[in-house]
Amino acid sequence: MLKQNIRQWISGVLFPLFMILVCGACNNALDLTPRMPSDLTIKELIRRMNRASDPKKEYFNCKSYRMRQTLSVSEGGVKDLLTLEVCFQAPDKLRTTTFRGEKPTVVEICNGGKAWSIDCGTGRIRSIPSGLPLELIRLYTKQATPSLDAAKIFRKVDIDMSVDEKGYKTYRLICDAGVSGIAPYVYYVNGHTFLTERIETIMYVGLHEYLYVSSPSDYKWFGNVRLPGSSTVKLMESTRISNITAFELNVEFPDHYFQPEIRRGRIRLPGVPEKKKVLPVSAKKKSPPAAESGKSSLKK
Repeated sequence: MLKQNIRQWISGVLFPLFMILVCGACNNALDLTPRMPSDLTIKELIRRMNRASDPKKEYFNCKSYRMRQTLSVSEGGVKDLLTLEVCFQAPDKLRTTTFRGEKPTVVEICNGGKAWSIDCGTGRIRSIPSGLPLELIRLYTKQATPSLDAAKIFRKVDIDMSVDEKGYKTYRLICDAGVSGIAPYVYYVNGHTFLTERIETIMYVGLHEYLYVSSPSDYKWFGNVRLPGSSTVKLMESTRISNITAFELNVEFPDHYFQPEIRRGRIRLPGVPEKKKVLPVSAKKKSPPAAESGKSSLKK
């Protein structure tokens, strides 16, 4: 992904990582009708977008980051409030944790091209199978990597633009991973601020395809990095509104943070402390009674 697009992705496009597994190959819901030729090249547009959101290249040069955001999910008149934590460590480690309150519910990890989903309630681990599911996870991780841009992630990137009646320009990047089953990612970029205003792709659930739309907004500076403070995602009948609460660069993570650990035949979740079992007094080991002198002594 364009290195600046992680800012939009993790703050609004982000939904639980392995939900991406429903991405489909159908593009009919996307409007890919050609527009007028762009007056900027792809390289020039990326440069201006980077300057608008990462002028000192602190994000580009970072080796790790951690971001937390609140997530309000509304569907069918029911609202759910969650917290998401996204952690990245170079070169290709990504961990997403979903919390309900202060309690982690799901941990999703991608490391070295392998991926796992962990149920925090049961401690059960599920490896993501090779093929399309794993390809989607790898693509997502590349998009979350600060040092990568569109040309290094996608096999093909096209650019065009539109101009409204007031003369305002909107640039459009159509990014194709070149993998069968993965729909293009389409980015709409404001021609004045050079910030992303809208992101579209296709989700495929069962035999049906759905347009996935993310609208980043309320851009704010977190140190020297500009992020969309809020983002709204619409998918099927659900609306997800996220708000960034914390963002920090070059965080030191423990070695096990991006690996599910197996201890005594069960999974220990990275970063989630194990509960210690406290034995009742009656179960504590008692010292063996001292030997009776009459039985232990030898008669001379």
